[in-house]
Amino acid sequence: MKNPGRIFLTGDTHGEHSIGKLSSKNFPKGKELTKKDYVIILGDFGLLWSHLRTRSETYWLKWLDDQPWTTLVVPGNHENYYLWDRLQEKEAFNDRVRIISHSVWGLNRGPCYRIANRKILAIGGAHSHDREYRELGKTLWLEEEITEKDIRIAVSYTESVNFQVDYVLTHCAPTKRARGAMDQHRAHLWTPDGSEELLQKFEDETALEYKRWYCGHYHTDFGPTYDGKFECLYNKIVELTDD
Repeated sequence: MKNPGRIFLTGDTHGEHSIGKLSSKNFPKGKELTKKDYVIILGDFGLLWSHLRTRSETYWLKWLDDQPWTTLVVPGNHENYYLWDRLQEKEAFNDRVRIISHSVWGLNRGPCYRIANRKILAIGGAHSHDREYRELGKTLWLEEEITEKDIRIAVSYTESVNFQVDYVLTHCAPTKRARGAMDQHRAHLWTPDGSEELLQKFEDETALEYKRWYCGHYHTDFGPTYDGKFECLYNKIVELTDD
């Protein structure tokens, strides 16, 4: 059987601050890949940020383009949605993606994509817990939050596949998983927010079936959980192996 392509996942990169985790030193498997393989960043990409693209953003986007793989982005909360909403789209993975750069594409909220022969549900977005330190329209966008419309789109797509997917990729987590992702040292600081609650409602009301759910957002590597179905990523880079 022909290899359908490999998929790797990692957490937030926040532009130049953490994109180095994908260097050949930290990610030697990257040298084995081709443009038909994918590295998916689970939100807070950070290279679609400045209204006027900076020299650093230009450098790192070109760096990603020059890597052997194709980069896919699940949008987080720390993204410039003014720019995101104005990106051109193209057909890919049985749906549409946003073109960030030549081989850096954004995944929309709610579609069930067919990527490397896996059914992957993507629901980006999250709530910024540091919003009091941010400026609306410059470092904070109202569009960051998951909305009822996003969930309706996800319901429509997953209903068409009998609420069965291979993987769920989000930025934040459903409430029942989010507390664990905050780990024992920070869990007392956590209170559920609207985006997390909408994901929990979606999972509960659809009885969605999936092999594993991955998220970013919490700046920790947590899991796999005891049931083997949830993992939060930050520095780790994991490959989907369909085990």
